[in-house]
Amino acid sequence: MKWLLEKKIVAGGLGLAMLILSIVSIVSYHNMNRLFERQKKVEYTYQVLQEVRDVLTTVRDAERARRGYIITGKELYLDTYKTSIENINPKFQELRRSTADNAKHQQRLDILEPLIAERVALIEKSVELYKKNKSNAAVQISLTDRGLMLHDAIWKEIAQMESEERSLLLRRAAESQESFRETILMDITGSCLSFALLFAVYWLLIRQITKREKVEQNLRESELRYRNLFEVNPHPLWVYDLETLAFITVNDLAIKHYGYSQAEFLTMTMKDIHLPEDVPAFLEIISTLPRGVKRVAIERHIKRDGTIIDVEITSHELIFGGRRARLVLACDITEEKQAQDALRTSEEKFRQIAENIHEIFWMSDADLKEVLYVNPVYEKIWGRSCESLYANPKSFLEVVHPEDRERVVVNLEKNAKTEFEIEYRLVKPDGVIRWICDRAFPIKNAAGEVYRRAGVTEDVTERKQAEEIRRTLEKERELSELKLRFFSMASHEFRTPLSTILISAQLLENCTKEWPKEKTLKNIYRIQGAAKTMTQLLTDILTLTRAEAGKLEFNPEPLNLDSFCQHIVEEIELSDRTKSRITFTSKNPCEQACLDEKLLRSIVTNLLANAIKYSPSNCNIYFTLSCEARKAILQVQDQGIGIPLEDRPKLYQAFQRGTNVGDVVGTGLGLAVVKKCVDLHGGSINVESEVGVGSTFSVTIPWAGECESYDL
Repeated sequence: MKWLLEKKIVAGGLGLAMLILSIVSIVSYHNMNRLFERQKKVEYTYQVLQEVRDVLTTVRDAERARRGYIITGKELYLDTYKTSIENINPKFQELRRSTADNAKHQQRLDILEPLIAERVALIEKSVELYKKNKSNAAVQISLTDRGLMLHDAIWKEIAQMESEERSLLLRRAAESQESFRETILMDITGSCLSFALLFAVYWLLIRQITKREKVEQNLRESELRYRNLFEVNPHPLWVYDLETLAFITVNDLAIKHYGYSQAEFLTMTMKDIHLPEDVPAFLEIISTLPRGVKRVAIERHIKRDGTIIDVEITSHELIFGGRRARLVLACDITEEKQAQDALRTSEEKFRQIAENIHEIFWMSDADLKEVLYVNPVYEKIWGRSCESLYANPKSFLEVVHPEDRERVVVNLEKNAKTEFEIEYRLVKPDGVIRWICDRAFPIKNAAGEVYRRAGVTEDVTERKQAEEIRRTLEKERELSELKLRFFSMASHEFRTPLSTILISAQLLENCTKEWPKEKTLKNIYRIQGAAKTMTQLLTDILTLTRAEAGKLEFNPEPLNLDSFCQHIVEEIELSDRTKSRITFTSKNPCEQACLDEKLLRSIVTNLLANAIKYSPSNCNIYFTLSCEARKAILQVQDQGIGIPLEDRPKLYQAFQRGTNVGDVVGTGLGLAVVKKCVDLHGGSINVESEVGVGSTFSVTIPWAGECESYDL
């Protein structure tokens, strides 16, 4: 279509160029004729001017000859005179004929004719009078004056004629020049247009020739590529006649794959490779297929050995050897179809399993932007339709408990490409709260990239309830054991100091008069020590009880830690009968801290008491205090029995004692009380211990800028 248009443009351009050249030639010819005519008119005007001058010159010649004759009297002037007189009338008549087409000139000639005749008559009369009387000068002068008057009149008329002829001459000369310029311009314009059109036609012809050569080259290359493609294509290819359905040509892959030789193929038709029951449908499709339409279909073909294969064919109509034919590419998809059938069977089994379990099974893309599958159990557990999840993959979050929703979202984002397990609550439309356990794992492709994720979501409400019941029963059991241990400890710990008090009181009652004062004081000190032990025991029990109930008060107030710690050390040394030495060191002065004095007393007293209790007599106990950046660091170091590694996890639990305490009396409450008091201060406690060497407890307690009272 494009080449046809270019051919039309070329033909039209040539025709238009010829037309322009013809028009230019005609116009040029017409202009040249006009130019020639104007040139003739100009020449004619020059001729008229010359004739006018000739008439006037002839009259003057006659007048000069007359004067010469009269003045000199010589006869030779008469010859000139006669010749001039004879030529005046013919020249005047010639002038009249030359200006016959000019009415104005004719009018002037009508005026000139009697004037010239009168002038000629005067000249003749003057000559005749001179011949008769050469001395009559007066008459000659009169005639001469009259002749001059006539000459002026004649000259005036001739001058006007010359003026008109000169104007006409100028106008005709200008018209000739304009006509010449128009002719030249027309020739140049026409030549340029013709040259441009011819150049355009030439360019189009060259372009068309170049395109044709390129198309022919591309066609040759295409034919070569087609032939190469046909021969080396990795799939069977053949061409068959649409009228006879006979094979026209086949490639080597078709011969190899189907088992027929090329000679056998060329004697067969398309019906021979189709199953007999498929031939009628194939013939109907081919007969009704519109021209030029690409056909893609799945067919069953028969190989030479009788094997039936599934083939995906793609065919295009073409002209091959002058006949309508179709090029067919056949791709054997037998194994692929078998794999698809196996996959469908597997998917059906998977669906049957997924839809008959009691857990939710789901699968999505890696970013949870599309849910690929979710089984119907989702509707039962979530109380929402599966379609709503397909439409909005994150709509399941709307049912998640508000307190758990953010945690679920963060978990999904954080573990997008890793396996995870998370438990959270749902609030169903009826208000019922259910516990959910969601386990998900990534699915990777062949390249090892995570492209999907799958998960199993289970309703674990019953399990959570069972665990809660179990934890309640476990707690009740622990409480029962704790009560039993408490009563056992209380009966033992209270009985010992009470026995001491009772015995010491009886001794004082019965033997006071006989004992020296030192022995009496010793028994009094025993009573006081037993009372303090009972008081400390009751204090520890009360502290733990209030802490467990959340009613232990925290009342920070200004406190001089240096003086406070020094005072406690002195109290303990006075009441200590083991004579252990406590070395107190204050590294950085702590004169002003904001702490709870009662709780801090429990911390320091219990740590020092334990250090003394579990160390040999007369050993050194090192108590160090340091303050920095609004926090106090208390460190108690002993040289006692140490704490076994296996006992440390339960070190701060009530009624827990080390397995290596032996016969050392204790309640197992001291460190539990210390831990509670440290926690109320917002501090921390650490221990470093080695069995048989000793232990070092470090307590770090921060305080605020201003002291305030809290009720915790």
